[in-house]
Amino acid sequence: MSAPLDLRQVSRTLEAFLERRGRPILLQDEAIGRLHQVAPSLAAAPDGLLPTFLAAGEVVWRAATGRSLGVQQVRDPDSLLGYRVKGAGGAPFSVVMLSVIEASERAARPEALVVNELGRLWRELPPHRSDLPCGRLPMPRAGAPSP
Repeated sequence: MSAPLDLRQVSRTLEAFLERRGRPILLQDEAIGRLHQVAPSLAAAPDGLLPTFLAAGEVVWRAATGRSLGVQQVRDPDSLLGYRVKGAGGAPFSVVMLSVIEASERAARPEALVVNELGRLWRELPPHRSDLPCGRLPMPRAGAPSP
């Protein structure tokens, strides 16, 4: 188990990545279908969308290795989606960030990153398979429609 991560560093790094990527970050209100643009700072905040990004990174890392990133989330009624990140410590900073970036790129559309699309990873990525070399995840099919 790795030492606990500095969540401020994770948050700042994700915010910088999202800003540099330049793609709008959208959150879809699934009740009415409306898309809301989200600032990178809110997307990367521990009480914003960071729990969603880290959970998606967890899926990527677990599918590749069978191990956990050690993300700890707690209910928080004052946070954006009802959860906030409490801590993480199951993997080094670089592994956490690369897993989150991989998840983000897998879910992104050319025109935007719709945060709701991160949920696809739970359906698309299989649980860890020991018959695949470490780090060799199935790639999305080119032109495959999103569910």
